[in-house]
Amino acid sequence: MRRFLLAGLLLLSSAAVGEEYRVEAIKDKPSGAGLSPEIAAQLAPSGVKVVAGDKRVVCEIWPAKQWTSQPDFQPSDTVLYPLKVGSLVGVLRFPRGGADFRGQQIPSGLYTLRYGNQPVDGNHVGTFDTRDFLLMLPAKADQSAAPIDEMDLFKVSAESAESSHPAIVPLVKAEEGKAPALRNIEEKEWWTLRLVGKDADGKSIPAELVVVGKAAE
Repeated sequence: MRRFLLAGLLLLSSAAVGEEYRVEAIKDKPSGAGLSPEIAAQLAPSGVKVVAGDKRVVCEIWPAKQWTSQPDFQPSDTVLYPLKVGSLVGVLRFPRGGADFRGQQIPSGLYTLRYGNQPVDGNHVGTFDTRDFLLMLPAKADQSAAPIDEMDLFKVSAESAESSHPAIVPLVKAEEGKAPALRNIEEKEWWTLRLVGKDADGKSIPAELVVVGKAAE
């Protein structure tokens, strides 16, 4: 569904006050119920996990080996990323369950991550700085690696939270630096994960997604 509040959506885990986070490598590809062989074949051979405190795993992410970009893309004030809407960016796993940016509860399991743009309509004015985000889709409901139509993208993503609102991960402007790496945006109480993907021509595409935090009330 097109009607959803970006200002209220997504977030992988609510940040405890003063809690520290780190990123660690995952050497193996994801496995679990629902992940299609076609999508699994598109993933990089290793992934990363975001860990809170001593050992609590917030989420695990495996980026796709290749990200689909738009030819001759020119960034604007509201769309920063050259990715094709509906294209596969990676796979995420919640070991114990998680929550989205709005606080919607997301069950444990595997979810595909696909790129989307916030709709331009009266429901979304001023809800977020940009229109770039990733949508979480239940792996069992997303079996093909091909790009997904925008309307289907929103509808299937809403199944992740068992609600009428898609489950989304905001993308912010990627800062320069090593990847993978975490960055703390203290004024918003967010932690972002910086990754770097490659397009079909081998060009690097840096991305920074909010993995811990909550949208402003």
